[in-house]
Amino acid sequence: MRTYSLMFLLFLLSTVTVRAQSSLLYEVSGHGLEQPSYLFGTIHLMCPENIRITDTMKEKLSESEQLVLEIDMDEPGVMQEMQQKMMLPDGQTIQDLMTEAEYQRFSQFMQDSLNLPAQMLARFNPIALYAAVATKMLGCQPGSYEGSLMALAQKNETEVLGLETIDEQIAAFNNIPQEEQVAYLNDALANYEESAQEFGKMLESYMAEDVEELYELSHASMAEFKDMEQHLLIDRNQAWVPEMEELMNQPTFFAVGAGHLGGDEGLLKLLEEAGYTVTAVAQ
Repeated sequence: MRTYSLMFLLFLLSTVTVRAQSSLLYEVSGHGLEQPSYLFGTIHLMCPENIRITDTMKEKLSESEQLVLEIDMDEPGVMQEMQQKMMLPDGQTIQDLMTEAEYQRFSQFMQDSLNLPAQMLARFNPIALYAAVATKMLGCQPGSYEGSLMALAQKNETEVLGLETIDEQIAAFNNIPQEEQVAYLNDALANYEESAQEFGKMLESYMAEDVEELYELSHASMAEFKDMEQHLLIDRNQAWVPEMEELMNQPTFFAVGAGHLGGDEGLLKLLEEAGYTVTAVAQ
């Protein structure tokens, strides 16, 4: 049994060390920058009452000329486009990828826990279906740091941009073999209570900015997910750094999943290797 499911990787994206400092906000300076930029680690699913946009974050965002997320979320129709591209190919349904018993368990969960008929979700790929399971684990209608930061940026008339296109993000997910995606979805459903407890622990660690505990909880999960780490984190980090360097010609506030920050191939280390000074900011 997998105690930690792919869901934690996808929605917490906190699966590698985030350094010894207890902070999710970092200043990036030096290497010819006239003004610093800032890098904040988000969590992609969070109950609205637990989203903390601190005065420090507001200040640093107001000092920035642009907010850069993983994708440009203020583009018209972006959510509809993403939803369309999270569909299974060639008319497949999730039922085609599961045994009869697995599909019955999936169908029962969707009906009992989310009051949704399985047929309504059947065309979505397994990664998209994790979102439904994770929402149930969260126990609320989720908000997001990205949405809150974007609202502030719009209020300040700050431009919103993305580090990658929707197609590039979907490609990273689709590089995970389909059978593995289905296996992790099945595992999360089969071991729901235990997975929900671990999910809760990771949420608590994130809210406490306890990077050491986040590391301990998530490092164990990474042992089984080396290919996923490559596709979801390492490859994207390496592609993002040149984009960030160009964007930092103007003071920029970056907000990406917290798991992209740490580790030897995380954004903090890659930016330092590129010559920048990266400093934790107290919130």
